[in-house]
Amino acid sequence: MKNYIVLIIIILISSCQKSEEKKNIINNIPVEIDSAYVKSKLAYFKVKNNIIEGKGKQLIEKIVNESQFIVFGENHYSKQTSILTKALIPLLSKAYFTNFLAEVGPSTAEKLIELSTPYEKTVENLKEFTTKYKHDEFGNTGDPIPFFAGVEDAEFLQLIRKYNINFHGIDQEYIYSALFFMDELLKEAKSKPNYEEIKQLKEKVDKLIYNRLKDDKKGKTVRAMEAFETNKNIITFFNQFEEGDTKARKIINDLRFSWDIYKRWRKGSHFDRVSYMRNNILKVYKKQKDAKLFIKVGSLHAAKNISNSSYDIGYLTEELAQKKHTVSSSINSWRPFYIDGDSIVNAIEKYKRYYRRLGVFTQFAKKNKWTIIDFKSIKEDIKSNKVKLPINGDYHALKKLLDGYDYQLIIPVDDNITYNLKK
Repeated sequence: MKNYIVLIIIILISSCQKSEEKKNIINNIPVEIDSAYVKSKLAYFKVKNNIIEGKGKQLIEKIVNESQFIVFGENHYSKQTSILTKALIPLLSKAYFTNFLAEVGPSTAEKLIELSTPYEKTVENLKEFTTKYKHDEFGNTGDPIPFFAGVEDAEFLQLIRKYNINFHGIDQEYIYSALFFMDELLKEAKSKPNYEEIKQLKEKVDKLIYNRLKDDKKGKTVRAMEAFETNKNIITFFNQFEEGDTKARKIINDLRFSWDIYKRWRKGSHFDRVSYMRNNILKVYKKQKDAKLFIKVGSLHAAKNISNSSYDIGYLTEELAQKKHTVSSSINSWRPFYIDGDSIVNAIEKYKRYYRRLGVFTQFAKKNKWTIIDFKSIKEDIKSNKVKLPINGDYHALKKLLDGYDYQLIIPVDDNITYNLKK
């Protein structure tokens, strides 16, 4: 009898709450955003055999079809993200996306185009390349090309090339690219009469770069970059290439710019790096202003509001879209579960300081499915006074997130990329 009475009370309270919510809606009084509301703004999907399946596919297709710019803010080295990227390529091609922009340097992008020609050889060619130039002794990842060292990365690049989507690099040249670029420069010197002298000089340069980068794992990046800029052998080697050596001079200029950025790390160079990326995007955009661009970068770069004190890529594409009366869609992603050895780490618990204010969204993470939340629709409801953000401290974290992105992806259980290396 007691349990029956409790049940009746619960039902009555719930009914009263729903009645109050309906009354608020009728009177145009916004209700506070809660779990039930967010659930109505999300969908789940899976990726199987390079096909997106589930209700979330409909929202993804809507984003692809209505957008001129898509800025995909990823978690670097995420296997699931690369698998999803591969599944997106056919949808992007069908919707006339003609440009794929990646967080690599322009000269690195040229090398990736070479390595993916013909496209059928992409995975094999990148395996040869990464095996040759990856140095674990450099510390960090030691990858010659960031975000393209995995099998999954090579597979989506192969599909980009298969669908004849133009591929561009917009970022600085990676710190560990220097050795393969020295080899590229030597190739450009083959027709020079003093080739043997250049080759011997290059061997000295290689030795210096290798030793400095090996020492980088001890936190001496700044000093390594300073050494590269001022070393007499490197300067002499670079001076072997005149203005007529177009490809060589482009590599040299890209490297010098990148070394300067690294050298001034934490001394304002972040602004120069972001501006460089923005300017490289504008170069692509200005060639064909009606072209559709898919831009794959780290999540911070994708934000439409101020990110890391800068007006980053998501901010730029939103400005361009507004001027053209088109749509720029910024997508954020979270990696709440990842494999570490034999266990699955719950990042939401591990990084409580970051996630603790975002529970109204993070609670919908699934270990076996992708979650996509329609922030754009939520922002429209806030603007039209249908819902409101909480008045407690969560307001600030939620507003910053919603202002920054149009959609939120929550990744299922993830792992690092499968390194594309010879055994």
